[in-house]
Amino acid sequence: MEKIQSFIVDENIKKLPFYVELAGITFPDGNYSIYRENSDIYVLEYIIDGCGTVETDGQIFFPSKGDVYLLPFGSRHHYFASKENPFTKIWMNVNGELCRQLIQLYGLTGVCFFENVNIYNLMKQFLVLCEKREYETTDLYNKCGLIFLEIIQILSKHCEKKPSVNKFAAYAKNFCDRNIYKKISLEDIAKYTGISISQLNRLFRQEFGVTAYAYILNSKINLAKSLLSGTSMSVAEIAFLLNFSDEHYFSNIFKKKTGLTPTLWRRGA
Repeated sequence: MEKIQSFIVDENIKKLPFYVELAGITFPDGNYSIYRENSDIYVLEYIIDGCGTVETDGQIFFPSKGDVYLLPFGSRHHYFASKENPFTKIWMNVNGELCRQLIQLYGLTGVCFFENVNIYNLMKQFLVLCEKREYETTDLYNKCGLIFLEIIQILSKHCEKKPSVNKFAAYAKNFCDRNIYKKISLEDIAKYTGISISQLNRLFRQEFGVTAYAYILNSKINLAKSLLSGTSMSVAEIAFLLNFSDEHYFSNIFKKKTGLTPTLWRRGA
């Protein structure tokens, strides 16, 4: 399901320094997929929830909740939702010479993926402007352009502050995030990243403060909390969905992590 705002783009509009072609919110299923061979737009998307995959010009990323990707004009890209946990995203398709200049001036040329940078409120402001259409076209695009500028500034500062992360640890974390609903072992993660289990544990703890196993377990428990508070699924159904061996084992782990059984936690949520 998508909630989309579209705009007519004629030759006069194309002369503007900044204009909007589409903007919206997408709630896709696991079959959602977008491919562009030679993109004629700039694509900016913020992940509200869930996860997916982005492939662009030889790079691959695995965006999840709180992440942003910016795909430039002329890029070859393919992005698609996770089958198990498809992303919800708010996005804009924009164009104009101002986009190119801002990306270049703020040092974002070739930078497509930004982890954990919250621009949701700005994206929402942008979408509301597009929905209400209270201004003449040129004024609307000027106001949208100012929001785009603010987003680019935030992304640029985020790049300056972000420390480099060991690539093997990053690969391992992405693998864990994308397979949260599956039963995965340290052997599976090590095989995917191409390093030994001992290296995996050392690098993962070094970068994220916990072992890969602890990260997986914590992620599953956090997801279980969301399912308990936001759905009517039974404890047994949640245990099965998250690939715990049985309901009893899931309840024991949940209580060790939270101090409450799933049932009691749900009552207090």
